[in-house]
Amino acid sequence: MRFRRRLPSSVATLALLAGLASFVATPAVAQAEQDETERHAPEVFKIKVLVDQDSAGPQGTNFLSLLMLLNAPQIDLLGITTVSGDQWVEPSTVFALHAVELAGRPEVPVVKGAERPLLRTARGQALREALYGSFPNWHGSFNPDSPLPGHTWAPPGGYPETKAHPGRAAEFIIETIRAQPGEVVLYFAGPLTNLALAVRMDPGIVPLVKSLYIMGASSGGGFELNWWWDPEAAAIVMREPWREIVVTTGEIGFSTFSSESLMRRVVEAGGPFTDHVRALYLEYQPSPGLSQWSAMWDELAVAALIDPSIITETKTMWLDVDITHGPKYGHTVVWTRPEGDLSFFLPYSGPEPMDAVKWQGHLEPPTHLQPATVQMKVDVERFEDKFVELMTQ
Repeated sequence: MRFRRRLPSSVATLALLAGLASFVATPAVAQAEQDETERHAPEVFKIKVLVDQDSAGPQGTNFLSLLMLLNAPQIDLLGITTVSGDQWVEPSTVFALHAVELAGRPEVPVVKGAERPLLRTARGQALREALYGSFPNWHGSFNPDSPLPGHTWAPPGGYPETKAHPGRAAEFIIETIRAQPGEVVLYFAGPLTNLALAVRMDPGIVPLVKSLYIMGASSGGGFELNWWWDPEAAAIVMREPWREIVVTTGEIGFSTFSSESLMRRVVEAGGPFTDHVRALYLEYQPSPGLSQWSAMWDELAVAALIDPSIITETKTMWLDVDITHGPKYGHTVVWTRPEGDLSFFLPYSGPEPMDAVKWQGHLEPPTHLQPATVQMKVDVERFEDKFVELMTQ
């Protein structure tokens, strides 16, 4: 009779663990376990976004917001269409291509859009200023010292190797929306020329858009460059029956300003844009009359699209544009619903009570406009934290 010698319990345990270790280390088993884990892991929801941008660069609100979108894990970036506004569309396209390369996302299509507004011209603007007085404000590509439309210059490191996608922006917008009906969020942070052309070419895309996010307009009913630069385009867009319109105005953009301390946070946190931010913000010495610091209009619009809680107050407004070609041509027109009951000063109203029925028709919004959620106040600290996160993760 043969006896099997028993191993001490401690030795047996070690042998068992060694066997398990060799089992786990088997590539097929490890892959099966990984596949099973991924199958049961919750799916990460991504916002499908089509971006339209007058992507001036290499500094500034346009370019930084593109980097945020390209780097955000929450965003499925379907494409970038370019337009004239802060810069003409030719250099804007160059810097949009530079942004996708800097972010390591050359697969994101960049499609060139409209070079000029639908109706506004530089000569018309000059004649209007001669009639109504000079306009000492930012004209974008209509600035008196703006480069010629076809002039481009190399980004840091040279011209991008990535080329623009064939076709035109309006067609790309239509194709993208129709390929994914009800899923696409439009984010427009420049003049609305490309979108106006798209809805004129194919009005049927409007109900297929999930949401329209706009950086533009004035909540106070005044000047804002994106709408002023192409008023007719803004009027066309705002008079379409979109499912949802969310607006980051010029005024709320001034609540957030880039600074050395904020950019230093980006550099110290590390990430894909560390060298870019260090060179173009912390080490950069601008020429007289220029600055690398500005209001963060577009960065705020992107951050709020990803995390709406950054915005602490909104207001429903019906927004339109003055297209009468008078002294306020291109200014935002605002209608808001009165809050509470109407009341008037007695001596001006006569002895009879106010007739609420007769007033009712004056208390309804213009029938040709859609309500927009207009951002009014922002949690600046929360915004800056989100900005740093999206620039460094």
